[in-house]
Amino acid sequence: MDNFLIRSIEEHSVLWVVISAGVGGVIGAFLKYLFETVFASRYQYRTTSRIIMRRYRYPLLRSADSLDRRLENMIRFIERGWYEDQKDDYYRLSTLYLFGNYLGWCKTLEDVAFLEFETSNRKAREFSIHFYRVFKTLTGFWYFSGLDEGEIEGVEEATVPRLALTAIGELMIQGYSQDKNKMPNILGFVEFSKRMQDSTEFQKWFGYLESGILINCCPSKTSARWNRLLVVAAMLRAFVVFLDPEKRQTSSRQIPYLKRIHPKVAEKVQGELAEMKMTELIV
Repeated sequence: MDNFLIRSIEEHSVLWVVISAGVGGVIGAFLKYLFETVFASRYQYRTTSRIIMRRYRYPLLRSADSLDRRLENMIRFIERGWYEDQKDDYYRLSTLYLFGNYLGWCKTLEDVAFLEFETSNRKAREFSIHFYRVFKTLTGFWYFSGLDEGEIEGVEEATVPRLALTAIGELMIQGYSQDKNKMPNILGFVEFSKRMQDSTEFQKWFGYLESGILINCCPSKTSARWNRLLVVAAMLRAFVVFLDPEKRQTSSRQIPYLKRIHPKVAEKVQGELAEMKMTELIV
């Protein structure tokens, strides 16, 4: 048997050389593709995501932190009716501006980094989950699932269409620079106030946000608007903590809202905070 194999190899040596060369060529081509295309692309995505996060983390954190503090103020003093004060619209305009400022930076980040954040690495995907969870609090009905009929009033009305949030973000961006190293400009408060008065587009898209969670917001556990406002505030605060875990640029805060939310809704919020390993924030 051994002699047969030796004789076969000797007789077909040229054929074996051709086969070996072919197999080696295929393996070599595959390895070249793997390193030059797949690994190189992954490395590029990871590098790009790190650069983008360094560039946009601070403005995103600053806008989220400012909105977080306004929501806390609004919830704490909801009975005073500052948002719907007919004599002075400063509180209303400034609240809408803080929402718009945050959504403007969110839209910027989506435009420049969606692919990189979705495909780069575990940290980027973790960021994406936290990032879009805030949007879910404004647009989704998951927090109200499992409720009996009439247990919470106005669930369908207490929501903001997802594309309305996208439209608000678009309106807040003044334009992208041709220099990719420069960040876009977000509308200032004075210009925003003018456009809210004069522009039907601003009035239309911010109107969805107002009607969803900001107006006619009664502090009751049976009010869907009130519950959603508190859920938004809770998850936005969790996002701020995620962006600044060492509290280098923000003050230490906890989440005091769950006691004022409907128990079934609060249970879902608590479950998400547990998933994010942030239950220590609950008071």
